[in-house]
Amino acid sequence: MTRYLNLRKYAERDPDVECVWSPLSHYLDPDPFRKLPYALRTRLIMERQARTVMRQLNRLDAVMFHAYEPYVYACQRSRFARKPAIVWSQDNPPLPPQGYEISSYGGTRQKSDSRRAFRFALEKKCAKRVALFVPFSEWAGEVIAKECGVPTEKIASINVGLDLELWKYLPKPEENPAHRPKILFVGGEFTRKGGDILLAVYRERFAEVAELHLVTKHPPDNLPDNVTTHTDFKANDPRLLQLYADCDLFVMPTRADMSPWVVLEAMASGRPVITTAVGGIPDMVRDGETGFLIPPETPNALAEALECLLSDAPRRIAMGKAGRERVERKFNAAVAVPQILDAMKAVIG
Repeated sequence: MTRYLNLRKYAERDPDVECVWSPLSHYLDPDPFRKLPYALRTRLIMERQARTVMRQLNRLDAVMFHAYEPYVYACQRSRFARKPAIVWSQDNPPLPPQGYEISSYGGTRQKSDSRRAFRFALEKKCAKRVALFVPFSEWAGEVIAKECGVPTEKIASINVGLDLELWKYLPKPEENPAHRPKILFVGGEFTRKGGDILLAVYRERFAEVAELHLVTKHPPDNLPDNVTTHTDFKANDPRLLQLYADCDLFVMPTRADMSPWVVLEAMASGRPVITTAVGGIPDMVRDGETGFLIPPETPNALAEALECLLSDAPRRIAMGKAGRERVERKFNAAVAVPQILDAMKAVIG
């Protein structure tokens, strides 16, 4: 939804294009499909919510898809229809069954090898029907080129970026020696995002010297003192913006990820980031410049990075400033969305 809102806000400022939108929330109220199995229910909801665009394919010049089922349908339809040009924009590129640790991300962990192989084969076939790929990261673009044989000229790696009219730069003032630094973690899936690793390191090394704020759906019980949980936040929640403003550093030692928004949000707020070098995250964070990148599942490396930043306020402030500058250059929706539209216009001709 964050991506949709940012894309729509800045795309509709272009007077040369007419935009049609089908935002997919995957929820209906009332829900006529609530008694059906989850997988079928979500697909029926998606089909209904995508109708605004899917019913107009004949009159549209190009359609950017960010939902798998409508994308696959449009690819099959394109065998017999000249319009529209298909644009596929995702943070998770087509991944073969073997060879990428990131394939454990999300629901693919529960899929058999045969199902993953079928999905990958289908994605490679669909890739031949795509006029333009707009992955969120250079990493995803490289995977698309390597694994699907897509020519690099058909790939424009552009992250939609943040709405910097909303995400303001919040420089931290110089601190007095008695200041207790605040660590912020944001991750709906606590374990996948590495919340358990952070909590264990915090318990052992930093519970007496720093505060920890956890924004997550289901935090663990029996938390130590100086840990505060937040369970009811939504994307772009004003209270979340305030948490970024109040914290001193953002930490998310995620086990598996693609291009998480929260990393950009922390950088846009002027906060240094400690996270893992998985998926497209190295495209966002510059190790040693805007924060630290550590290998996944490395508590010792996390502790060292935390020690470095918690004990050095000037370095925290310098890294936070560098992170904001990087977001302004590369992840600013006001700049990125026009670039995406230009790439789509070039495809249309």
